Amino acid sequence: MDQNETQWDRLLKIKTTGRDDSHSDQYRYPYEPTQYCVLERLAHSGLIGKKNVLLDYGTGKGRVCFYLSYQTRCRSIGVEYDERIYKDACNNQDTAVSGSRTEFLLQKAETYSLEKQEDRMFFFNPFSIEILRNVIARIV
Repeated sequence: MDQNETQWDRLLKIKTTGRDDSHSDQYRYPYEPTQYCVLERLAHSGLIGKKNVLLDYGTGKGRVCFYLSYQTRCRSIGVEYDERIYKDACNNQDTAVSGSRTEFLLQKAETYSLEKQEDRMFFFNPFSIEILRNVIARIV
């Protein structure tokens, strides 16, 4: 495992490393956290700022929410269907340095109703093209 991954988890006071495919199938892919180097590029892109609300579809253990809330000061909402992994995100929220700017919902992405203030969306290959089409149809 990349040392950068564990260092950021330690700094953010969260536990998000490792892959989990215990509840994956042809429609919902395994939990696999987005690498911090990718999130770093996004955080420095200028596309997300403190006035934005980020919605992370298939949030897993919440890495994207915690990191981007920490780096950009945005508010973030993570949507996760897997109850066990959702609980991991909530446990991380209790210890995370940016936990007060994050929120997690136990819900399927394709049933989530977008709120007006949610103006940034993040997807990291969380589910099949069929589910993605349904999610995007609810966004536009």
